Order: sequence, then structure tokens, then C-alpha cells
Amino acid sequence: MLFSVPLLGLLLAVRATAGSAGVVSATAAVMVGGTTARLVLLQRRSRLVVQARTEVAQACSVLAGQSRIGAVPEQALLIAAADCRPLVEAAAALRIGGDVVETWRHCAHRPGQEGLADLARAWQISRTTGAELATALEQVSVALDADRALDRVVRAELAAARATGRMLAVLPAVGLALGFLIGGDPLGFLLGSPYGWGCLLLGVGLACFGVLWMERISAGASERW
Repeated sequence: MLFSVPLLGLLLAVRATAGSAGVVSATAAVMVGGTTARLVLLQRRSRLVVQARTEVAQACSVLAGQSRIGAVPEQALLIAAADCRPLVEAAAALRIGGDVVETWRHCAHRPGQEGLADLARAWQISRTTGAELATALEQVSVALDADRALDRVVRAELAAARATGRMLAVLPAVGLALGFLIGGDPLGFLLGSPYGWGCLLLGVGLACFGVLWMERISAGASERW
């Protein structure tokens, strides 16, 4: 909604200077540009999620190591937080007398930090029952590493589907190039009549929708695992 007014103004300006064909071209360019920007954003978000999961697994491993060498849980947390970003908020809560478990549960709602919920459960069980924290943390660390390995396999399998979808979206451009090579004028048709305008907008819209739909399906499959 915030971008609708500037976009409408841009299209009206193009209409005044370049006519209806210019508006159609600008609309198609906006759809392609918007889809490309969306793909870049999704890829960046995916990289951040993978990085966050790696950091959580490493933090749990470091915390387990500190507990294993004899540090009490609170001391182990403060030491590990110096090198592990996912533990910083819990360490800060510990210093002011806050609830470490609730802090981790809150952080676990962030993308990629779901493993902190397992860490919170292990910490709570250890503090409530007196069970050895190092053993529980090592089990959590092993489980998180297994989840990361499975996630890598799923992402590798989905990469082929994503690549296929993007390749199919580029095929219409290849068709236009072939049309020029055989002596035709496909752009003349697409920009020269209302029928061509409709074909251009429909084709670009379907290609963009197909790419985004493929990304949504892939993202949903990855999240289920």
C-alpha cells in the first residue's frame, strides 16, 4: 500500500511521455524487478537462518564443554557468552537476576534460533532435578548437529527444483531471441497492439508468479524438516 501511490505516479508519468506501450513496458519491468528483489531478500533471509542455526549449535557445544570441565552452570554461561552471540541475552539476564530459561524461550521464536528452546529445557531440567548439565547439553548439541545435517540435505535437494523453476521463467526471453534470429519482430507485436500488451503482461506475470510460487513451496518443505 505504501508503494502504490508512487508506483501509480510513475506509471502516469510514463503514460504521458511514452504512451500506452511505455506503461505496459514499465509495468512488466516493475514485475520483473519486484520478483528479483523478492528472490534476493528470500536468499538473504535463508542465509541468515542457516547462520543462526550454526551459531546456536556451536553455542550449545561450547556451553557443554565449559560444564564438562567443571564450571558451574552460571559460570559456564557467562564464559561461553563471551564467544557465542546466541548466549549474550541470557548471560545479561543472569547478571541482573533474570530468568535464563524464559530468555531462551523468547529468543527461540526468532528464525534460526529454535534450538534455544531445547537448550532452555535442558537447563531447566538440570536446575530443577539436579541432573548433570553437561550430559544434557551434549545431547542437545548432538541433536542440533543432526538437524543441521538434515537441513543441508533438504536444501540441496530443493536447490534443483528452484533452479528448474528459474530456468523455465527465462525461457520466454529465449523465445523472443529466437524470434529475432528467424527474422521476426516479437517486440513489435508485444508493444504494438492491445493484444500484444495483454500477452506481454500475462506472460511476465505468470513467469514471476511461477518463480515465487516455487520459492514458497521450497521454503515450506524446508521449514517442515
